[in-house]
Amino acid sequence: MYNDLKKFQAELDRRNDVKYASKVEIDCAKAKEMKNELFSHQETISIMSQQKEAQIKLYKTREDKELDKVIALENKVKVLDNIVYKTNQSVQTMNMLNRNCKTSFVKPKFLKKAQRANPRLYNIGCYNDNLALMLAPKSDEVIRLEKASRSKMSDLIRPFVYEKLNNLY
Repeated sequence: MYNDLKKFQAELDRRNDVKYASKVEIDCAKAKEMKNELFSHQETISIMSQQKEAQIKLYKTREDKELDKVIALENKVKVLDNIVYKTNQSVQTMNMLNRNCKTSFVKPKFLKKAQRANPRLYNIGCYNDNLALMLAPKSDEVIRLEKASRSKMSDLIRPFVYEKLNNLY
């Protein structure tokens, strides 16, 4: 028992020693510092995960917008293809009428009168090679000249001002 008492006394002296107390304080401080560091790392991890989720949402919305644009462009291409097909179909139809078209006029003088009024309609054979050019839209220069003449006409023809007329009375 005496030995146990001596061991206990030595342990008590060691714990009461200043060095031991300072070691315990240092260890406690290290533990607190590690806890604070762990907490800060957990905060940065949560912030980064939120940023990651935000970026994923942003990329998904951008991808959806791009897919919508692609679908819209595909629809436009289909519409334009239909227009081109219809245009080509009309040219083919006009080519089918070439030299086989017969007009049904009872009197030839009415046919000649109609041919003078609209020669393109009744003279398809001579335009066989240039039929696509004949059906093509007007050139840019013609459109520009039309706009210029329309603007001149609108400058010449002014709307009537009724205020002046009312002031005369």
